[in-house]
Amino acid sequence: MKKIFAGLVGASMVLAAGAAAAAEVKGAIKNMNLEARTVTVETTTVTVPADISLSGYIVGTNVVITYTTAGTANTATAIAKVAK
Repeated sequence: MKKIFAGLVGASMVLAAGAAAAAEVKGAIKNMNLEARTVTVETTTVTVPADISLSGYIVGTNVVITYTTAGTANTATAIAKVAK
């Protein structure tokens, strides 16, 4: 019984840590590097994976980017245009 409980507690901690790493940044794109696939909004730079299109996004576009953080790397999971 103790082993099952310890396993459940451990699994819950791992899931909670993953959820805590998700974040959002909202604002105008300040900088883009299409070769490196990075976008900077406010002071946050996010790498955008190849499966997320950057077509139609330019510096100045208002966006909301959902991303995860692993170590010091921010990786986008979604990007969408928003009104000011």
